[in-house]
Amino acid sequence: MLLNERIFSSIMKVKVSTNNKIHIWIFTGLFIFLLAILTLFKTNIRPMRVDANGVSIKFQTGLAYGPHPLHRLDLCEPSRIQGQVAGVILIHGGEGDKSSFTSICKDLAHAGFVAVTINYREDPPPSYQVILPDIDLAVSWLTGKTYVDPNKLGTWGGSLGGYLASVLGTKENPGAVKCVSNNYGPTDFTDPNLESSPLKDEFLAEFFGGITLEQDPALYQNLSPVFNVSPADAPSWLFTRSTNDALVPRTQMDRMVSALNGVGLKTQVYEYAGTGGGHANRLPMLQARKLYNTRLDFMKNCLNSL
Repeated sequence: MLLNERIFSSIMKVKVSTNNKIHIWIFTGLFIFLLAILTLFKTNIRPMRVDANGVSIKFQTGLAYGPHPLHRLDLCEPSRIQGQVAGVILIHGGEGDKSSFTSICKDLAHAGFVAVTINYREDPPPSYQVILPDIDLAVSWLTGKTYVDPNKLGTWGGSLGGYLASVLGTKENPGAVKCVSNNYGPTDFTDPNLESSPLKDEFLAEFFGGITLEQDPALYQNLSPVFNVSPADAPSWLFTRSTNDALVPRTQMDRMVSALNGVGLKTQVYEYAGTGGGHANRLPMLQARKLYNTRLDFMKNCLNSL
């Protein structure tokens, strides 16, 4: 006999009388409860994932934000949204992938924000001619959501993505980004200290299409966020970098911080003694968690203050 039938048979054997109506209610409730449990396991239903604050989220991957095959993003958002909420665009570094920001994307959604992590084109050279329009297109896709407040936007990127975050932070237009997290990304392509970077030749060939600073200094300045700083830019900035970064010199951060502070904008700097090659981001677990929380808390606090 099936478990469902045994439960039903047992309940039907209960003697009904005016003195034991309460027992009927108890057995009936037990019967309904057990049937619900059996149904749950039979249909493989699982509760929604929630964080400590009880915010459940939805995660969608591979959504198109434009016509090109690389115009794809992953969307993280609270399951229930009332009114409009802040949005965040997450930008990976050169030759990276949107999946590198999946955990961050979900954590931001758990905090009540709508976040997207994007892929974008990086060729043909000069790549700035395809990268910058792609980033703008992704921002337009995000702000096109009726439940995303276009006046409450944040951006978070690493390496080339950090540079692109700074580009968005220095754009003066309606719905401009208000919170910027630039993690070891360049900001000034005219900086002489970039000459010693191992990426100089590759970046020169790819990003600028082989055009040198001497050939077109105006182009280098126009593409450098440090030359586009104004009081109307994003009001809050976070810069994080390893003290052992071999690719992007500290002067890149220093120049941008100085320019932002010079027009009254707020900046925060967090440096860490990472190891390994490239940007030297290898850290012990506790230090890595502290760095992650620094970046996450900055974005949450900044957006919540708007």
